[in-house]
Amino acid sequence: MLTCFMCQELYPSSQNLISHLRIDHSYCPGPKFKLFCSQSGCRHQFLTYTGFQKHLNNVHSNVQQISQSSAIPSSSSCCNPVVTCQTDVLDDQLTPLNQCCSSDSSHESTSSEINKDQTKEMCASIVAKLQGSGISGSLVSSIVGDLEELTNEIHLKAKETAISALPKTDPNISVINDSFEQFENPFTNLNTEWKRNKYFNLKWGVVEPVEITLGVRYDSRRNQKSGTYDQVPVKDTFIYVPILETLQFMCRNQNICAILKKENGSEIDTYTDFSDGIYYKTHPLFSTKKGALQIQIFYDDFEPANPLGSKHGIHKIGCLYFVLRNLPLKFNSVLMNIHLISLFHAQDLHKYGFDSILEPLMTDLKNLESQGLSLPFSDEPVYGTISQITGDNLGMHTILGFN
Repeated sequence: MLTCFMCQELYPSSQNLISHLRIDHSYCPGPKFKLFCSQSGCRHQFLTYTGFQKHLNNVHSNVQQISQSSAIPSSSSCCNPVVTCQTDVLDDQLTPLNQCCSSDSSHESTSSEINKDQTKEMCASIVAKLQGSGISGSLVSSIVGDLEELTNEIHLKAKETAISALPKTDPNISVINDSFEQFENPFTNLNTEWKRNKYFNLKWGVVEPVEITLGVRYDSRRNQKSGTYDQVPVKDTFIYVPILETLQFMCRNQNICAILKKENGSEIDTYTDFSDGIYYKTHPLFSTKKGALQIQIFYDDFEPANPLGSKHGIHKIGCLYFVLRNLPLKFNSVLMNIHLISLFHAQDLHKYGFDSILEPLMTDLKNLESQGLSLPFSDEPVYGTISQITGDNLGMHTILGFN
């Protein structure tokens, strides 16, 4: 039996183990997320599923042969959990393993349904990895469309090959036709940005940004009919990502919950972290609420246009990010753990001031300080507040009200 390095579950073959990692853990290997073997003390690391599977088949093939030989069921026995390991990755769609199989046809239909779901999950993981690489949405849609056409072509060729291998009078041809007609292209539900966002939201969840109006300004817009320029009211808005929902979304990860639940002790007379300083030890919240969330905010502007061109400064965007200082530094140095709070036009900052932009953030932080937040790793409300504000000279002077 092969062991999963994340949850220590046992699986009879390399394909079962890889399907488990893809679907149950949504694990995408790469330079920062490596695959570990963990079979009989083996600590080989891999960046791709292909290399990982080759290693399992070549080095640990004896383990798979033993598990497969011991998993041969008798014709009159009940469902064997070892045999069904290939399909038990979606437990909510399976009948309990201790129930006897009613018929072979029902078992085959259940397996086919689970294989369809597994295929959808694998294709969704591929598209999510592609979309998370930073390329444009139009390019993602184009690539997914090409994959959809490729899958349809393979499906058509497989159907023609299967039918051509049988005599024209064979009654099984209609069965094969019906089976191929029921095939659903897994990329069809992911070929547009709206479909992808809907699927990812249902599958993994998304913290939706909120657009907040600051005021109204008048802008000149060309009238298509008269050819003249008219004064049109335009709303000045900014984007706010609710920080409380982001914290709750982070705590859906069991590893993060385990880290936040663990109390980090500090050495005496040794300054290694913010929590070792006098400010932290005398803070009215951090000194009384053990395990309170330490939110570090970072502010900076960026220029989406050419900074040396004629449009510099017009489209300048201000950004607020935050990291959770309760996590170790090796996790906070990863981009995926640096979370967005707000995006706004730098010109609106000079016009409306920081108070209007920070108002929704301050409201959430006051609730976090006074009422706390219900998180899965604690039976009691978890409190927290701002521990640090960081940025460059311009950013710090702006957010703190200096000239």
